[in-house]
This record gives sequence, C-alpha cells and structure tokens, in this order.
Amino acid sequence: MMKDEDKPSSRRLGRAGAFVAGVILLVIVLVFVGRNVWHAEELKHEEQTGEKERNGLN
Repeated sequence: MMKDEDKPSSRRLGRAGAFVAGVILLVIVLVFVGRNVWHAEELKHEEQTGEKERNGLN
C-alpha cells in the first residue's frame, strides 16, 4: 500500500482530473469541427458537380 506521504495532494488530483476532462473535451470538439468541415466540402462538391456521392447501402 501507499503511505499517506506518497499519495498526491487533493489539489494535484483535481488538476489531473481537470486536465483529463479537458483533453477529452478537446478531442470531442476537434471531431465535431472536423466532421463539419468535411461535410461542408462534400456539399460544395455536390453543388459544383450536381451529383451526390454514394456511400453505404444507398
């Protein structure tokens, strides 16, 4: 077992938790923004060519 003096302080644990939550939030935001950019490019391509790209079971 860890001794009490070896355990990180509550302030340090809080900062680590906030850092992990921030990284997860950043990944979610980047995926959302990236998907929107990709979708905007697809729409622009469809407007220029007039044909819809097929994907999946369509």
